[in-house]
Amino acid sequence: MSNITWRKSATKDVRPFFGAATLESSVDLAEIRLYEDGAFMPDTAHAVEPTDSQPLDIVVRPNLALPAEMPMAKGDLVLAVTAVQPFMKKTIVVETHKVSGKIPDEIAVGSNIIDKLGGGSNVIIEVALCLGKQLTKKPGSPFLLGHWLSKKSFAIKTPKLAEAFPIQPMTDEEWKLIGYPAKTLYSVQYIGGFNDPVAKDSHLATVRIHADVHKKLTLESAQRLAKPMMASLAAEITGHIIAASVSEWENADEAAASSPLSAFLKRIERIDPAFTFEKFKEYAKEPGMPRLKALLHADQQSVRSIAEG
Repeated sequence: MSNITWRKSATKDVRPFFGAATLESSVDLAEIRLYEDGAFMPDTAHAVEPTDSQPLDIVVRPNLALPAEMPMAKGDLVLAVTAVQPFMKKTIVVETHKVSGKIPDEIAVGSNIIDKLGGGSNVIIEVALCLGKQLTKKPGSPFLLGHWLSKKSFAIKTPKLAEAFPIQPMTDEEWKLIGYPAKTLYSVQYIGGFNDPVAKDSHLATVRIHADVHKKLTLESAQRLAKPMMASLAAEITGHIIAASVSEWENADEAAASSPLSAFLKRIERIDPAFTFEKFKEYAKEPGMPRLKALLHADQQSVRSIAEG
């Protein structure tokens, strides 16, 4: 069975709609289930280890709770469930339902949607109470179609280094401005912290990718290409980070607790149970790191992504 390694509650966004303030907590009780035989949970952040034997089977319970006295008409509101992939900058609307009608007790996020967003790695499922129509603009009240008044986000992540850095699309001109050829595919600028405990809002590196390629990766029609390319890029980017961080771990006796390096070693141990920190240092110092890159591609399931893409 897949293992959920941690859960926590996220901070809450605050909206400037004081005219509809009583609606802000309308979806606070929403819950999510990650697997077919799993329990529904109110927690907003989940790190998971999906396996072939038990893939993600995501279902949300909106548990919509509206105030007795509504500040606006129910007919103006909809409940929306969306799935977001930050890496691809892609959002898919799963379902929308008019609040004036019956809201389903459970809403399934189909496997076809998860596949379109990279298979479930670093996906955010959002449940939101939104404005379903354009209204006359009034101070303190929502007026644009899609304005949300209450939202709860469930972040679902696998512990991969690909989530530890922002992705910056770059045009030909932007590449040339920083001294790179116009058609550069990607670059990795290592910042630091590979062998330090993870700090909130910190990033290991800045990763730039050509805007044309990034756009292609986000197109629904290009998902057969996107999945294997993302797996390959994630492996290569991680290799760059390892090479750039040598000074942080080469004289260490072990990986620092709660560091990205520690998390990386735990992932590799799933592929090779005999893998140790000393073996990591040995592999990382080989010219070109061929054996370590082989493990990186195995971790990212690159072969499977290409074969099944």
